[in-house]
Amino acid sequence: MSNEDQEILDEFVVESLEHLADVESQLLSIEAAGADIDVDLVNTVFRAIHSIKGAAGFLGLPRINELAHCLENVLNLMREEKLVPTSTIVDGLLSASDTLQAMVADVGASNEVDISNHLVELENCIKSGLAGGSSEATPPVEAAVAAAEPPAAQEAPATPVPPAAAAAPAAETTPIEVHIREDLPLAEALDLAVADAKRAREFAEAEAAAKKPDPREAILAASSEEPRSSGEASDGRKTSNLKSTSGSESSIRVSVETVDHLMNLAGELVLSRNQLLQALAARENNGFESVAARINQVTTEMQDAIMKTRMQPIGNVFNKFSRVVRDLAAKLDKRINLSIEGSEVEVDKTIIEAISDPLTHLIRNSVDHGMETPPQRVTAGKPEYGNVYLRAQPQSGKVIIEIQDDGRGINADVVRSKALDKGLITAEQAQQMSDREAARLIFLPGFSTAEQISDVSGRGVGMDVVRTNIEKLGGSVEIFTTLGTGTCIQITLPLTLAIIPSLIVRSGADRLAIPQVNINELVRVRPEDAKQRFARVKDADVLRLRDTLLPVVRLNEVFGSQPTGRTIVQDLAQEGAAAQNVIVVETGQQRYGILVDGLCDSEEIVVKPVGAQLNDCPCLSGATILGDGRVALIVDVSGIANYTNLRAVTERANAENDDQHGGQKTSNEVQSVLLFNNRDHESFAIPMGMISRIESIAASEIESVGHREMLHSRGVAMPLIQLDMCVTAAPADRSGRLFVIVYSVAGREVGMLASHIEDIRAIPLDVDTDVHSERGIAGSLAIEGRTVRVLNLHDITHSALPDLKGEPKRTTQPDLHLCLAEDSAFFRKQVSNFLRDAGFNVSDFEDGQEAWETLVQDKSAFDLVVTDIEMPRMNGLEFCRRIKADPELRRLPVIALTSLASETDVSNGRRAGIDDYQVKLDRENLIRAIREQSEKASNNKSDKESKEVLV
Repeated sequence: MSNEDQEILDEFVVESLEHLADVESQLLSIEAAGADIDVDLVNTVFRAIHSIKGAAGFLGLPRINELAHCLENVLNLMREEKLVPTSTIVDGLLSASDTLQAMVADVGASNEVDISNHLVELENCIKSGLAGGSSEATPPVEAAVAAAEPPAAQEAPATPVPPAAAAAPAAETTPIEVHIREDLPLAEALDLAVADAKRAREFAEAEAAAKKPDPREAILAASSEEPRSSGEASDGRKTSNLKSTSGSESSIRVSVETVDHLMNLAGELVLSRNQLLQALAARENNGFESVAARINQVTTEMQDAIMKTRMQPIGNVFNKFSRVVRDLAAKLDKRINLSIEGSEVEVDKTIIEAISDPLTHLIRNSVDHGMETPPQRVTAGKPEYGNVYLRAQPQSGKVIIEIQDDGRGINADVVRSKALDKGLITAEQAQQMSDREAARLIFLPGFSTAEQISDVSGRGVGMDVVRTNIEKLGGSVEIFTTLGTGTCIQITLPLTLAIIPSLIVRSGADRLAIPQVNINELVRVRPEDAKQRFARVKDADVLRLRDTLLPVVRLNEVFGSQPTGRTIVQDLAQEGAAAQNVIVVETGQQRYGILVDGLCDSEEIVVKPVGAQLNDCPCLSGATILGDGRVALIVDVSGIANYTNLRAVTERANAENDDQHGGQKTSNEVQSVLLFNNRDHESFAIPMGMISRIESIAASEIESVGHREMLHSRGVAMPLIQLDMCVTAAPADRSGRLFVIVYSVAGREVGMLASHIEDIRAIPLDVDTDVHSERGIAGSLAIEGRTVRVLNLHDITHSALPDLKGEPKRTTQPDLHLCLAEDSAFFRKQVSNFLRDAGFNVSDFEDGQEAWETLVQDKSAFDLVVTDIEMPRMNGLEFCRRIKADPELRRLPVIALTSLASETDVSNGRRAGIDDYQVKLDRENLIRAIREQSEKASNNKSDKESKEVLV
């Protein structure tokens, strides 16, 4: 076979697999619709199969052609509404499409595949579905003959050789040359070529009519003959040089826009290289800085563009689970609805390929172990149909995947007993173990709660492999369960594995990299503050951080340094002791601090595998080469937590913390804010949730364009705001380096100039709105005996940049009635005012209890709920649970408006039914979220089937 022929075949494989990728989910949607046939959707599947049939016929792949043709016959009856898609019929279609996909993937051996069972099954589908199986239904052989000899009035078939005649020898057939147009998609070009070939063949057929075999004999011969050898096609041509391809795994589709952008960046890189070479030749040292800055910018943009080419929607994996749940539910005699959310979230192609098997196991476990049978659910007072939810959502450079069910939950006592019987834990450990720790035992090797071994479960393998594979990807897996209510498995994964932003730290003489995706914050503790910030809980060091105790590990001791035997407080009490740096990290639901000897820099690193000598080290995930050529090992945050058994330390620290506070948490809600100033005598605060990043720049980098100052950042010109031009404040000191506080307004990044960054703190927001009353100031509060003004970024931005266009106000529904529950008078006033300014009708309440009492009085009064989390009487989570448990109110989208937006808080909220999390005072994002959630609720109401696959 020539290279050109092989290229055509490879393209056929790629395009055919793309066609088949969505067929499975589309067939399941057709089945869910039942007698209410969606003709457009059936047409979509029909066209996909038709394209494969036509191309296969042209390329001499008769088995693929024949199977696709029979699939096409069934779909044709459906789109003509002569055949109702029952479960039996869809089973036959799914089974045939699976085989078709396997044949296309291994196209070289496709002609050897026996498809007779599928042909009979599809014919039986037609017989059983047509008019209740009347005697007028077409017999299989008659149907095949009819398919082989279409009436002259019909449209010309896409294949030059009918499937029924595939068994007839073709050695005497005169070859016909055709031209394949390169400016058209392969399927369309082949259809045109086939049409040309058919017209030329009509002359030859007229002469050979007398010698033409009876189609009935050809059909019978095709159904009884043995499969041909791999080297011979059914038309007599040799196909031994057909290569087995798997285009779906070796190639990806990239948009033309992305490719054009990459080409432009490559051109810019060439120009920058030329400038660098000229500067080197001329020895112009003053030109190096600007050239280096330009190369750095272009390289960053090119890296981002290349990374986008690898990003694929996670729906490529999610969509296959509709079939998994459907088939498994039928096998186990269960009734289950699978709801999929977040299919559009994009992650690296490597991640998508790696998570398919772990997710499959978790879904099967949820259906097999988690869900009850219909009689059991009815007895427990639950609906007959169970629900499995598969969700994905991006969060701070990570993707959170949840598999949640409303089944029986996990019985912690049963898990303890099983683990004890298998010798996985001791009796003492079982007695001291909490229910949450007991639930995690399912991840131990060899553990299973199944009563008997089946082909679905019970062999004690799987969950430990799931956790191992997830952790190999730099992720974590957590389990939350309530007996009788259900279970949620949460997986946290990085969006990409290729290039990772990391913090380079020093431990002794070594430098190590900690992925920024795991870093919450940095804490610097001075020797004089050691006793207030560090404590000791049962021989373990802990850090006091905002009314919580976090376990602390010393990085040098993790990697082999001899322990000093002293506590951190004792180390800081030594003469000449320097301030200590603690990096607060998070992996899954585990937060802890890493004590390092020093902070070096922040770099984007390229991950390399470690050598064979370090493969077994659980605290390392790889290595990288730094800019100076030195090698740095990459810290595995999850591995350190497991290696040092930090979960036990955390449990003890939490228990002691509760004892210290009498079991009560502080009543004052705290907000994480950035404190900065332009002069020593005045300070300002901005909620951290509204800030994208902070950049340090030289005053010379600021450009004046017209009457506006701009900064070139990440390839775009970003407008800068001078605070003293908007509120009563001193101008920024430009004698040294400046800080730019970057935030987003109306989809655009804006920067605010600041002279000094003071701190990031979590403080109670007892805001006074009366003393400092001016546009751009939300209020003031007292911190350590000084007054700090809280900025209203929305007012400041639109005062400084009045021509900055926001979202069109026309998208707001004037009649949208919002329920706002917020116990803080300051936030309640701020939020309700800007929501009313945006055109919404708002009713505000002091807490969840008051809001709930109003909701139940008139369940149709509101369209959306915005709620705080920490409130007296009834908190936001309980408020949301009650809404979602009420059949008439569960339609309401719930947005949590809170300062509590850590990964743990978001997970708790999702399980309670919260649809979105927004940071307080972030006006733009809150309004956007309200519009998106209201539109989503409206779409769900009008077309619920589009969001749920009914099994």
